[in-house]
Parts: sequence; C-alpha cells; structure tokens
Amino acid sequence: MPPPTTEASQRDHSVPQDQRLSVIAEDGDVHVQAVPQKAHHRPFSRRWNLGDPPRHSYEKPPPAYSVWNVTRPRGEKLADVRNNKFIARRGGWKRLLILALVLVAILVALIVGLVVGLRKKHNSNQTSAPSSSSTSSSTGPFPIGSYSLSTFLDTVSTNCTSNSATWRCYPYTTYSSSPAAALATFNWIITASATSSGNYTISSTDNPFAINFVNASLRLLDANAATERYHFQVPVNKPVVPSAALTSDNQIATCFFNGTIFEANLYTKTPNTYPPASASSTSAAASPSSTGRSAFGSWPYAVEVMQTIGGGKGVPDCYEVVNGTLGAQITQGLTAQAAGDFVSDFLDMN
Repeated sequence: MPPPTTEASQRDHSVPQDQRLSVIAEDGDVHVQAVPQKAHHRPFSRRWNLGDPPRHSYEKPPPAYSVWNVTRPRGEKLADVRNNKFIARRGGWKRLLILALVLVAILVALIVGLVVGLRKKHNSNQTSAPSSSSTSSSTGPFPIGSYSLSTFLDTVSTNCTSNSATWRCYPYTTYSSSPAAALATFNWIITASATSSGNYTISSTDNPFAINFVNASLRLLDANAATERYHFQVPVNKPVVPSAALTSDNQIATCFFNGTIFEANLYTKTPNTYPPASASSTSAAASPSSTGRSAFGSWPYAVEVMQTIGGGKGVPDCYEVVNGTLGAQITQGLTAQAAGDFVSDFLDMN
C-alpha cells in the first residue's frame, strides 16, 4: 500500500531541481559548483571586454578609416592615443614633446645646412670668373656691365720725345711719389658683341685722360689659368698739354702723339690690392652726373693699363693754341727720336 501523501511532500516535488537550495552539510563544508571557463570560441571582443564588434553589412563595404577621425562613444578624438600606456603614465606627454622638439631641431639643422652649402657653392661659382659678378651696375653674365677700374700711375718714360715736357700722363704723380695722389679711375662699359656670339666689346666714357674708344674687341687670354684676363688694344691720338712752355713767348701749346697704342688687361682671377682706403676720396673718375650714366660698379680684380708709342718723325706734333684754336706748328727744340724708343706708362692695381 503506498504511503500517504501530504501537501508538504507534494510541494517539495513540485519545485524544479535547479531552483532548490543547496544542501548544507552538518560538518560546515560547503559544496560550491565550479565556474566554467570562458569558451574559446567566443568572439575576441567579448573575451577581452573590448565592447561590441563593429557591425558591417555584407552588402556594403566598411566605412573609410582615418587615423585623424577616430571618434569614441563620448565624441573624443584619438582616444587610443590619449589612453596609451606610454603617454598615460607620469611624464609621458613631456617625453612625447621632447621627442617632437628633437625631430624639429634635426629638420631645421638639415635645412640650414643645405641652404648654407648651396650658398657657398654659388659664391664659389661667382669667384671663378668669368662666370658672374655682383659688382656690375647692369644685368647680364660676367663680364657684361658698367665698371669703375681703380689704378695708379706706376711708370712714365719719355724716351720717344726730345722734350720730356711734351709727354704727360694723368694724374701726373707716380705711385713712388705718392700712393694716394697716384690714384686714377677709368669708367668703362662692357657689352656683348653684336657681331660675334659669346664675345664682348668695351667702350670708354668721358674721362680726364683724353682717351676715347668705342666697341673695342675683348679677347680672353690664358683661359682657366691664374693669369686669365680680358685684353684689348686700340690706336688713339693722344693730346697732351706740355708741362712747360715750348716757345720763347710762353705761348700755350698742345702736342699730339698720333698712333699711340692704348691697351689694358682686365684680370678675372688675380685679386686687386689697390687703392688703399685713405685714397678713395681722390679718385680721378668722371662723376655720373658728368657722364649722364648711372653709377658704375667696381671691377673686382686686378687691372693693368698701358700707353706706348715709338719715336720718329712727327712724334709729337705740337701747335700753338690761340683763343682755343690751334695755330702755328711748333718745331723749335723738337727733333725726331729713334723709332726704337718708347713712351710708356703703366697703371695697375696688382
């Protein structure tokens, strides 16, 4: 016969097993059910509590990603950088700032070094004439431009004339007598040749030397050598006012040395050493206002100028000057000298 059933026993059997209380042993030991390990097949973002994985549709590609547009749920930019362990710990931002400053300093140093190197190379090309020059008053490749050439009177020889008073050279004082008073400056203009490509011509301006020439051809001599120079030579009729009277009545006179050879060497590598600073105010150059031209730049190298003529008949031809007009020819006290004798003066800045 089955045991009698009561309401309590029916209530016990009606409670599901998973909701029943655990059994407490009388000796105090508690039986705790082991927590199962996380399943290895769970999504990576769920295993490490990184939040929900991005939701993408297989029908559309994922949105474009930009490191400069990383937005966190709270609207923050670059939150991953802010939460980086290296930056978050003490001094992290300072270290990052120092690193940035070091990189900027290295970049600036490289730029400065490149600029200085290019400038030195450019200056080296300028000094290796005849490539360019910064002292010319006009534009164009060296030696095109308007130049002032400072020189000094070095030597005067009067062997070609029987009367030394008939030959004079401006500024009439040699360097040995007075280095400052011997200063003389030529203003010349160099232009590209109109008839020959790559060649140049030179012309004089108003000057106290009574030496005038136009479009004389320049020749480059000793190219690429230390003595490299531009050279020109022209015949001129040199007028001279004698330093002493030639007639008994002290009549003013003018003598002409026709056929005088005027030549010059304009060096392109030899440095100049003249004039001294104290002599700059005694320049014999014609002023820009008298020439009607703009200021002339200084020729940056050495210069040598020569005037020569051989003796002979008619060297010189002298005439009286009356009211500014040439009068009778003067022959008294003037005899022809040997053709081998030369008058020469050298004006240089070596």
